[in-house]
Amino acid sequence: MKLNKCQPIFICKKRRKNSRRYRRGTIVLIPMVCLILSLTVIGELLKQSSIELKQLKKEQQYLQAIWLADAAAQRAVEKLNNQENYAGETWVLPPEEIGGRFPGEVIIEIMRDKQNDKSVTIRTQASYPAKITERVRIVREWPFEFNQTSSKN
Repeated sequence: MKLNKCQPIFICKKRRKNSRRYRRGTIVLIPMVCLILSLTVIGELLKQSSIELKQLKKEQQYLQAIWLADAAAQRAVEKLNNQENYAGETWVLPPEEIGGRFPGEVIIEIMRDKQNDKSVTIRTQASYPAKITERVRIVREWPFEFNQTSSKN
């Protein structure tokens, strides 16, 4: 009779030992899953911040190209006021002049109106950075009319 009573107790102890082994495995598994999940989240955050940094650089280059195009139009107006036969130029700006890390380039074209001698269109094509394949290019056009100044002696 003692064997019968002991046998179920022995089986119960064996089951307890097996369940402890499974618990040890789950104790190791839970931190590993948490580590994998946290690394995945950190990786996605780094990827997102990298994308946002690239977009921020493009936005900065876009604004710089707009400023260059506007400055080129002002330059063309000044030159047209001084010399009526001004036809345009390629204006290369070193980085020190524009306060950036890259040089800029603006192509200024003067398109004369065939019907009206006093009216021209100033077309500027600004590129920033100037010679890099990932540059931003802005093209703008402005109408311009020469001043009607009379010379008095």
